[in-house]
Amino acid sequence: MRKLPYFASVLMLAACNTPPKTVIPYLTPETANQLLHYSTRAQNWLTVIQKRDPSCVYQLILPDQSAHPNAIDLDHIVFCGNRPSPREFDATVSFEYDPDTKQWVIKRFAS
Repeated sequence: MRKLPYFASVLMLAACNTPPKTVIPYLTPETANQLLHYSTRAQNWLTVIQKRDPSCVYQLILPDQSAHPNAIDLDHIVFCGNRPSPREFDATVSFEYDPDTKQWVIKRFAS
């Protein structure tokens, strides 16, 4: 019986010394668009497709992030005249949260 308070205090001390779990922030549409804007590969692809159809733009529809994922993959991000683009203009992007810089980055862009 004497050891119970000692054991409880050691357990509480151990619980207090563990660092809190890092919560990954949401990837906002603004941040995702900025990352695409500053990606040379993404901008070059947009330039190529806009020469053939000037109404084409990137439209990112982000999924629910309530589980705080560390990576988000988006397919079919090119829209022309508010409709999904033809297959030859299509592109995909993968975003990943970098825990070292604490920022979202583009992991992969493919056209």
